[in-house]
Amino acid sequence: MPKPPQPRDGERLEILRRAAPFSFWPTRRLRAHAREQSILFSLDPWVLLKQVVTDITDHKQRAEALACLEQARDFFIIGTERGVEAARPLALYYSYMNLSKVHCLSRSNNVTFDRAQHGLAERPDQYGRTGLDYSVLKVFPSPNHEQLRQVFDDLMQALTGSGIANPTTYPIKYLLPQILSGHRLWAQAVGKRERFISFHDIQFWRNTDTKEVWLRLYVYSSDLSRHRVSHKKFLERSQLNDDFIEVQCHKKQSKGGRLLCFEQTNTETYPDKHPADVLENLVATIKPRLWTTIATVSPYRRYYAYLCPDSEEEYLLPQLMTIYALTYYLGSITRYRPQDFDGILSGKYGPRIHDFITGQALQFLYLEASEIAQQNVTKPSIL
Repeated sequence: MPKPPQPRDGERLEILRRAAPFSFWPTRRLRAHAREQSILFSLDPWVLLKQVVTDITDHKQRAEALACLEQARDFFIIGTERGVEAARPLALYYSYMNLSKVHCLSRSNNVTFDRAQHGLAERPDQYGRTGLDYSVLKVFPSPNHEQLRQVFDDLMQALTGSGIANPTTYPIKYLLPQILSGHRLWAQAVGKRERFISFHDIQFWRNTDTKEVWLRLYVYSSDLSRHRVSHKKFLERSQLNDDFIEVQCHKKQSKGGRLLCFEQTNTETYPDKHPADVLENLVATIKPRLWTTIATVSPYRRYYAYLCPDSEEEYLLPQLMTIYALTYYLGSITRYRPQDFDGILSGKYGPRIHDFITGQALQFLYLEASEIAQQNVTKPSIL
């Protein structure tokens, strides 16, 4: 196999003599130029979210968002309370739904969710079969033909800037592997290889002569070998191939083994002495293709690529949307067919679903808090 090309000439981007850490929200605009913003530590993200909501200028929109936030918090407490099992998926779904309304009310132009609908419907497959291997979710665009808001699509629009053009069907079996938490349990249950590859590092680079900035992604060669994925297939299945190419890696080998480097092909040109002004543009090109876990220890965020099979690309959703959709499905059967939920827990997916229900809620809360605050929010470690 021929050697990859040399990377673009440049240096690691530093701000205030410190390497600029990668983040979905690396900067915040203050007056004329953007400034780096750091991680926001919060033991109680509900207090932080209330502060964001109180800054909504429209008083009716603010009142609705505050009411939704209170409901989201109450349902979250019920859904995560020790001893609650049978009703947990339903309580968590209503928490996520209300939190999504807060997101849309605070970050988009939606004036009200009065008479809004879920925007989702659980259905059997074309042969009438149900269960995780057969059920589908019908997703509807917002607003619908009656001009009623559809919460799922409104959240999609707030997260990505674009929504669902037409009613779309998502098989549950294709959403399951997209959930990062407990993914290994899914792989064991279906006898397939894992699909998530963790990034060792994501870095901002720049060239001071041309005033350009770009991203470099680093992964362990051994991770690709373990998944039996070529470097080319890694780029294709992670949907990074349009924006990144492999280049020779000059980063020193770490304890994890040999590193591979993938460099962004297009750059952003920044105004004189202000590279921070364009970092948001760089991040926007890659954010929809990254999954995240939040930790209480440095580096507080770990990023992953999802290797999606070609046959499932049309069913790929952003991380938060997949969590939301699966929680809706579990909440629906908990409400209408609780015996089906018991059957899932006792079946081959049981450990995977149990892990999802018990371990995903706090991640969803902090991921959503970060989206609403437009800043990395994490829970501090207790010393």
